[in-house]
Amino acid sequence: MLKRPAHIPAAVTQAPLTFPWSNEIAMRLDDFDGVPPRLGRALAKVNYKGKMAFALGCLEWVVWRLSGFTDVQDALQRIEAAWASQVSEAYARSLDLDSVRDDLTEPGDPAGPLQEALIHLEMLHLMYLKGKPEMTTKAGLCALLAFHVLPSDSGFEAWLEKTLIAMAVTDPCGPDFDRDAIRFDYSGEAAVPRAWLDDLSVPREPAAAAADWNAFFTAADPASNPFLVPADEMRAQGFPGEPYVFA
Repeated sequence: MLKRPAHIPAAVTQAPLTFPWSNEIAMRLDDFDGVPPRLGRALAKVNYKGKMAFALGCLEWVVWRLSGFTDVQDALQRIEAAWASQVSEAYARSLDLDSVRDDLTEPGDPAGPLQEALIHLEMLHLMYLKGKPEMTTKAGLCALLAFHVLPSDSGFEAWLEKTLIAMAVTDPCGPDFDRDAIRFDYSGEAAVPRAWLDDLSVPREPAAAAADWNAFFTAADPASNPFLVPADEMRAQGFPGEPYVFA
């Protein structure tokens, strides 16, 4: 299972859950018109896989924030599969939620914001599989959820700004991105390693990225994560190359 990344302080996992929560707040945090223009402009400079990686990074902030108060194993397994799918869709099973409850509204109860994070992840993964250009806005919404649940001194805002500045260089959005297209082909873009979000080195060296991905896949265990597809099943489905090896 995923370990807490170095850029997320351990203190955020124990900070009291003092943020308000209600169905109205959840709906506001899922409003596509709610992403601030400044954040939208910064995300517009990042390519498709970069947006996906940024969004997953934001959702990890949310899940680790709640990890001291509730079981987040299922959420981390889903996020791990979503990270793997950035390399190939063949790695991940569906991340759809079996059910969504509308009674998780008590402030101080981590169940509400955790469910919201999983709803964001479900839609993020679906958009990614379909190449939906709305990825820009969805990534912004993942950041807004993190802002809502994290303490102001968590370091999230500084990490967000540094990440978007770095990604504008390492994963720039090309002139072929059409926000009005039905589907965007991102297959030519490089996958952003999860480990890179810790150091945000610019430029990102391909050899270092490959090493990061191989370390990620070495740690991944489909036998214990039901959202990852086992290697034998991937081979049977025609996966090219060796599963769980980044070439």
